[in-house]
Amino acid sequence: MMGNKFQAKIIKIEQESDGYRIFHQNKEKVVDSYKLHYGLLNFTINEQYNINRRGFYTAVYIEDSVIFSEELSLTEKLTYILVKSFCNTQKTAFPSIEYLSKTSGHSHTTLVEAIDGLTKKECISAARRRKRPDDKRYLNNIYTFDKTGSQYKTYVPLNIVFAKGLNIRAKMLYVFLLAKVKNGYMVVLPKKELKKFLGIKSWKTVSNHIKTLHRLGFIYTFCNGTKEVEREKSICFLIRRICPKELVITDEDWDVLEVI
Repeated sequence: MMGNKFQAKIIKIEQESDGYRIFHQNKEKVVDSYKLHYGLLNFTINEQYNINRRGFYTAVYIEDSVIFSEELSLTEKLTYILVKSFCNTQKTAFPSIEYLSKTSGHSHTTLVEAIDGLTKKECISAARRRKRPDDKRYLNNIYTFDKTGSQYKTYVPLNIVFAKGLNIRAKMLYVFLLAKVKNGYMVVLPKKELKKFLGIKSWKTVSNHIKTLHRLGFIYTFCNGTKEVEREKSICFLIRRICPKELVITDEDWDVLEVI
């Protein structure tokens, strides 16, 4: 019967030399496992497609100082990523508000307010031009980014940024996981840290965002944390991503991890 279909429960994820072993439990509580190679966690070419095809970029480097900033709202952070995805080699970008709204699925007002916040906090500089003197809407704003930036950056895929089916919190949750995982695909985070970043008190709401990202293929799977003492207070994520060459885990990297 539909609605009674049992889904195996993921109980543990372990990293191995060339991938991850995922342990799951069936309805008879029998534990089994399967291995997933690192490469299968990378987005396919089709999955990397995004509506911003200028320069054929599939991802953009975003400063961790922006992602983890406590002074910026989630909307401001996402808008920063949206605008920077159009950035050229001169560290400038000029997408119109209308185009940003159309491609991202977020409202004109939301984006304008976020850009105002970013400029006031000196995250970006904006030279603005209105359509007409009596029109409050902007067209072809020219944005300039800090040429130095943060030492640490996260490689954010544009398919998450331009995913119209996701709200701002869900998008930024994925970006947060990326920034935390750094070199690899698996990360364990306390529930309270996830709630704090998203500004949400209810774990159920956070859980719904996680399930949405899982359903859409941005999170491969997840389970309770692997450390027994904190098991019920943390979540282990296995995420999917575009992994740049400098972040690919090599045999040499694994040897170092084994020694540590």
